Amino acid sequence: MTDHMAHGHDKSGIVIREIGTENVWQWLSAGWQDILKAPMLSLFYGVSLALLSGVLSSFVVLSGAYFLLPLLLAGFLLVAPLLGIGPYSLSRQLEQGKAPRIEDAFRAFAGNAPHIVAMGLILMLCFLAWLMVANLIVVFFHQGLTPAHWQDFVLMLFGTWSGALLLVAGSYAGGLIALIAYAISAVSVPMLVDRPVNVFEAITASWSAVRHNLLPMLLWAAI
Repeated sequence: MTDHMAHGHDKSGIVIREIGTENVWQWLSAGWQDILKAPMLSLFYGVSLALLSGVLSSFVVLSGAYFLLPLLLAGFLLVAPLLGIGPYSLSRQLEQGKAPRIEDAFRAFAGNAPHIVAMGLILMLCFLAWLMVANLIVVFFHQGLTPAHWQDFVLMLFGTWSGALLLVAGSYAGGLIALIAYAISAVSVPMLVDRPVNVFEAITASWSAVRHNLLPMLLWAAI
């Protein structure tokens, strides 16, 4: 999106292309083709993340802190772009006509590590902001009380007025934070892997790309 002539320049001088919603389906098709070209590595990466998510979720439920699950699920969406570095690198290797290797994915990270780490910290700050806001919302609408069992928690959430207010307020606040996190990371994270730019240039380019292509980028976010 930031490679060819089209809509305008951001403050870093990077040219932002104007795209349509049809590009979104082309991205999905290209991603599927990459999976077919590197099925084992793609499966390894996907299964690893799924297992990690399962272990964390099981730990939360078994420890009785099941009320944290909605917070963690929403938080995952905020930091997920950073987890995409592996697939980004595999697709980049395929695009360059190379046989994809995990080692090269690590090298892609190492090539711009300080700025990728900085981007990770920024997304983590978004996650921490969401946790603080979510806790304030729970305290405000539910007086900080947590039911003893997960069944009671679900009933409270979907069967009471305070639960409905909590859902509306949480969805609104979380959606706003998620939109900001998406706008600064949708392009910046793969860009940091692809070229030696700093984190501020990448964030500016990502923000401009989303702003100039709002409809297709919102479609991509929804998918």
